[in-house]
Amino acid sequence: MKRAGQSSANIAYDLRRYLSIKSAHAPDYSPDDSRIAYISDVTGVPQAWITDADGSMGHHQLTVGEDRVSFVSYAPKSDRIAFGVDSGGDERFQLKILENGGESLTDLTHLSTAIHNWGDWSPDEKMIAFSSNSRNQAYFDVYVQSLDDLSVRMVYQRDGNCYPLGWSPDSSSLLFEVMHAPFNQDLYLLDLNDGSADLLTPHKGDAAFSSATFDADGKAVYAITDEGREFAALARIGLGSHEISWLHSEDWDLEGFAPSRDKTRLAFTVNEGGYSRLKVWEASTKSARDLDAPNGVIGGLDWSNSGEKLAFSVSSSSANSDVWELALRTSSLRRVTRSSTAGIPESSFVEPELLKSRSFDGVEISSFFYLPRQSRPPYPLIVIMHGGPEGQYRPGFGPLTQYFLKLGFAVLASNFRGSTGYGRRFTHLDDVQGRMDTVADVHIALNRVAVTYPIDPLRIAAWGGSYGGFMVLACLYTKPDLWRAGVDIVGISNFVTFLNNTGPWRRSLRIAEYGDPVKDKVFLERISPNNNASLIKAPLFIIHGTNDPRVPLGEAEQIAETLTKLGREVHMLKFDDEGHGLTKLKNRIAGYSAAVEFLAGHLLA
Repeated sequence: MKRAGQSSANIAYDLRRYLSIKSAHAPDYSPDDSRIAYISDVTGVPQAWITDADGSMGHHQLTVGEDRVSFVSYAPKSDRIAFGVDSGGDERFQLKILENGGESLTDLTHLSTAIHNWGDWSPDEKMIAFSSNSRNQAYFDVYVQSLDDLSVRMVYQRDGNCYPLGWSPDSSSLLFEVMHAPFNQDLYLLDLNDGSADLLTPHKGDAAFSSATFDADGKAVYAITDEGREFAALARIGLGSHEISWLHSEDWDLEGFAPSRDKTRLAFTVNEGGYSRLKVWEASTKSARDLDAPNGVIGGLDWSNSGEKLAFSVSSSSANSDVWELALRTSSLRRVTRSSTAGIPESSFVEPELLKSRSFDGVEISSFFYLPRQSRPPYPLIVIMHGGPEGQYRPGFGPLTQYFLKLGFAVLASNFRGSTGYGRRFTHLDDVQGRMDTVADVHIALNRVAVTYPIDPLRIAAWGGSYGGFMVLACLYTKPDLWRAGVDIVGISNFVTFLNNTGPWRRSLRIAEYGDPVKDKVFLERISPNNNASLIKAPLFIIHGTNDPRVPLGEAEQIAETLTKLGREVHMLKFDDEGHGLTKLKNRIAGYSAAVEFLAGHLLA
């Protein structure tokens, strides 16, 4: 039974309002700093928008489509904006260019069976760089394309995952990344004249390199890296010597790195327990200082061409994501966008408490815990499992979380071992044989909450997507009497079938994390939820996109079929125009309304 007053119609109406809360992110300045392009989901699907930098012209939609826009990038010299769009969530992104304020559209790529990863504009704006798996679905090669005649040529071929990062100042070379594993990459310098590629980052063991970019004279690159370190730091790497000079480090990971156009200022954020601190490193002082920014999770850093302003997005548990601008000279902040909260007062949104617990082996687990304001204990509890597993639950804005709280649920979100943000060692604790230790972490964090707060032990549900979907299923089968219900969104139900059927370009990266489907088959089959489904007692609700290239639909279908044959309660919703998760508002409303009604029926009696 649902709680009095919580009819299906009420749930659908209220949840529609929460899911209709809008967001804006990924700002990008025009060459003359007069405008800022960004991505907003005002229409229900992420699209490209534009506003003027002083806020006088209002906000105008640039792209109109049924599918999401993945990025926007202004050309260095002209009124041209590159963007990417896929079809039905299939992640096979195509590259396009808008000109003259959106009046002219040019398709750069046309191969709908391939993925195209944006690289960068050349400084002279004659070419762009991108990578594509058109040669072989399992590998990404590097391409350049002329913007005069749109001719394309492959400039680097490798049986691996290659991603162009930027051009040298004279447009003669390309900096690109080769991803060997989720936390092991290399940077290469490609000479476009003779095709030679120089390895810039020889190293032993794993080392991650991100956000790499040339310095002003093209003699070195800046990057965020954890080479030989526990936490990622800001570094300068000489092109000739390959020597690393450390510019700034902390006992937290640095991320979100963005250089000013003249490379004299380097902005980045510090991921301090999930929250962001904004900083800038100045070449003039060779030191970093803090910048004023709203509290929350900061992303999408972009400098104005003058180097005097910095745009970024901010999201917090009590504020939906919007674009902000900071003037460094005056330290003044301006909110560039004001995304709608659908009439819901911001004062009603709840901030979490940061909790710490010690797992079975003494490892510290951080969790975010939310208590509802307008209901009486004991509280039903929803435990949210993040994806990845190389991910991190961060206290940004979550409309579903806030709606759960409105319904009277408490919410717990744990960063179990394997999560990023807590150092290199912590991130690798779940690799292969350590997989089920993550499930133990969740149960220990849950016990910490249950003995400290007035939680109803008979009304606890699990919710998670992607790897978090596996975590939901694993929690349900390892402690079947603890859980009242579960919601699995695009989750993994069998690691062997998942690894064999995931997109071929992802397989080697996933094997590095989960194990080999041949060598580790016995272990992977033993821990897979579909092979332990007889232990699951709690009712399950499943959501999956038909076009999911990461976790194929078969993962959902097999666990649903197995549970049905066992006589368990299982519900499944498939969306033919979605991929790895729900991105379209109409589908989010349909899918999540059904899932929330399912939870309300089992927990809000």
